[in-house]
Amino acid sequence: MRVHRRTLLRAAAVAPVAGLAAGCGELGRAVGLGDIVRVAVSWSATELAAFAHVLDGRGTADYELIPLGDDIGAALDSRTSGRPDIVAVPQVGHVTANLDHLAPLPAGVWHDAYDRIVRDERVRRYALPFKLADVSVVWYRRDLGITPPATWDAWLALNEDLIDDGIAPLALGGADGWMLAQFFENVLLRTYPAAFDALSGPHEATLWDSREVRTAFEMVATMWGQAGALAGGAGKALVQQFPDAVLEMCRYGRAAMVPAPDFAESVIRRFAPDPRDFDTFTFPAGNGGRPPLAVSSDLLVLTRPASGQALDLIRYLARPAAPVPWIRDTGGFIAANPGTHLDEYSPTLRRLAAALRDEDIRFGLADQLGRLGGSEGLQRVLQDLLRGVTAGITPRDAARTAGLAMVDAEHRTGS
Repeated sequence: MRVHRRTLLRAAAVAPVAGLAAGCGELGRAVGLGDIVRVAVSWSATELAAFAHVLDGRGTADYELIPLGDDIGAALDSRTSGRPDIVAVPQVGHVTANLDHLAPLPAGVWHDAYDRIVRDERVRRYALPFKLADVSVVWYRRDLGITPPATWDAWLALNEDLIDDGIAPLALGGADGWMLAQFFENVLLRTYPAAFDALSGPHEATLWDSREVRTAFEMVATMWGQAGALAGGAGKALVQQFPDAVLEMCRYGRAAMVPAPDFAESVIRRFAPDPRDFDTFTFPAGNGGRPPLAVSSDLLVLTRPASGQALDLIRYLARPAAPVPWIRDTGGFIAANPGTHLDEYSPTLRRLAAALRDEDIRFGLADQLGRLGGSEGLQRVLQDLLRGVTAGITPRDAARTAGLAMVDAEHRTGS
């Protein structure tokens, strides 16, 4: 029986703690000896098991998965003998900050289509796009007869109708602040794409207090602040994590919709009575037209020096068919590789995957706001906005406070 040891690596640790070891050979590998390939990822639970399934497709047991969650950055800064050989990073900023610690990708794995995902030419030498996520997605219950709204005003009207029928429109996972941040990012990108692009690059902190950004904050505050809009109220939304928010819609039926990326499909497949009872629509375009979609991506990088075994594993994962076990058996995965056949996806994700290949895309602000420790500053501001509007603060005042808080956050971090 093959045993894959899942251990927790910390940058300050002398060596990772081995899980189940089957003798001295296994223990030696666990402290950095032997030819096992250590792969550090931010995934956990279902996604971690799905990735293990992908690696098992090689038919060998020459890897060790190291789940780090939000501490994934520690893997690239590790100086220990047990450091990982391959790291799956969720933000391009992790790559640009650690180029000196990385080995170049092997020849032949780069696809021209990746140029639109990795725009920094320096990063293209070191980071292989593996997983691409559509974060402009809203999941909804088919049984409610919802017509996907084409405009922001139509979405507000839909919510009012649901509330009148005694149904909470939205479930939010505010404890995972990235869900709130992605909601705001979508509103800004799909309404004022030029302002979104300006925030994504070098900018003055006062841009957060501009008319366009304040309006986007106010739009968010208006929707979240509707009486009865949130399943369980703001108190529950602020302590609820991503999977629980999805369950509010797909298992317990306490919400009509959940704004969540495509990878919510894995939760729906696992826990919904019938996954076919749910569908998606894209965040409406606030000002019409076809604004870009918000995306995120997991990038595979090699730590220096790269072993032959690690290079072989990267080559394997670069194959179009490599992620098919995840796509087919777990769901919630869109391959960055355009060669992965669309027929492998469920009908819902097939549509989303095709859109990501054809539509204009932008990475979320979480990938751009390194000055604020990723999107953590924005997450806190939006958590405060949610508390405020449900406590009686007007959407306009909440938006003004949010914009000024972001200006202050950038000033305090010296951006």
